[in-house]
Amino acid sequence: MCHQTCPKPVTGGAPVSESMVTVSRDDAEIPVLLAQPEDAPDTLPGIVLVHDIWGANDFYRDLARRLADEGYIVALPNLFHREGPLPEETREAASHRSAQARQDDQLADLAAVSTWLRDQEASNGTFAVMGFCLGGTLALLRAAREPLPVAAVSFYGFPAKDATDNAPIRPIDESEVAAVSAPLLGLWGEEDAGVGMDNVNAYSDALTRHGKPHDFRMYEGVGHGFITFDPDDPRYPASRSAWRYALTFLRGHVGKAS
Repeated sequence: MCHQTCPKPVTGGAPVSESMVTVSRDDAEIPVLLAQPEDAPDTLPGIVLVHDIWGANDFYRDLARRLADEGYIVALPNLFHREGPLPEETREAASHRSAQARQDDQLADLAAVSTWLRDQEASNGTFAVMGFCLGGTLALLRAAREPLPVAAVSFYGFPAKDATDNAPIRPIDESEVAAVSAPLLGLWGEEDAGVGMDNVNAYSDALTRHGKPHDFRMYEGVGHGFITFDPDDPRYPASRSAWRYALTFLRGHVGKAS
């Protein structure tokens, strides 16, 4: 289920600078990993990277480094700072913690981190949001909220998951679709029964009806959480294609370091 571990971390490439910072908002202190290329030009486009239910773990720290190596300043916030670390590394514990988190808190955290990243001296003032699973859903929702990203990339987000008291908003809700103001890229595995490709198609139809630019791609032979950088993983061909497409999409909307 999504990305509990990082089986093939990045090696080589240009040096990347990493630091832990704290972004404050109201009564929240949000821990954020900041990654950027060491030999960067004056300013960089930004990416707010949004984790899944396992949190801001090694997999997402690795993704932050990969995106920094592509020429972005990347902010990876820990959206479970209220709930704390997992008591044990089990699927049940991760699901329970995620269910306790409030969607409005996480969206407000992402807004604060987005504003902070956009206003950094090293930023050129533009940013995109990229999320996976839970983070993919939040990325879709962020495309309808200020500060507005120039683009949103969602890997296997849930457009139509059942609403709960803690997570009442769904991307497919009519008011959410109408409010989308950033181009969307969505990437799913065709065998992702949890998300449901019928839900993805219904969401796409709703976006089309409202005239919202979006590009949705479904990959054969893979299910949920298919992104991997391990060439020995059978999902690797689909993952490589999806990741390259996402980078192309980002370059088209956010650009690269200038």
